[in-house]
Amino acid sequence: MQQLIEVLIENYGFELGEETPSELAMRWLEEYEEHWVRLAIIEALYLGRYKTFSIEQILCLWSRRGQPKFHFTHEFERLICRRLPKALHQFSEDVEEVEEVSPSEGMETEEDEEREETEEEVAETEETTPPPFSIDRFTPLFDRSHFYSKLKAVADYDTN
Repeated sequence: MQQLIEVLIENYGFELGEETPSELAMRWLEEYEEHWVRLAIIEALYLGRYKTFSIEQILCLWSRRGQPKFHFTHEFERLICRRLPKALHQFSEDVEEVEEVSPSEGMETEEDEEREETEEEVAETEETTPPPFSIDRFTPLFDRSHFYSKLKAVADYDTN
């Protein structure tokens, strides 16, 4: 996994700061779960953040939450990992398969249940709220400014 992380950092030209890709990978792998580091690199690429500091921020945020929350799609992940050297390409696919069958995905937490209840309450509120009145016709205020006169002259000239 360390080699995969190093190659991702090098291939996509992340700004390294003071550390080498190898040092970063070792440090991150000591502090965070392996698959989180890989996902954080892909998330940083998705967000257009090409500094290793950004990867670290993402990892810290996920660590506080207790789980990764990424915004990229599986298709984006495949595009990113497709550019890897052949030896790592197979390893990356194996990691993706393991993540897809993750046992924690099917389990709901209390937080998920609360979120679902809140969404249901919002849906019920939306159903009972009458729709706002629509504007049938908009009539702007009459403007006699110099700009209006010029604009009207241009518009009239174009229609003739």
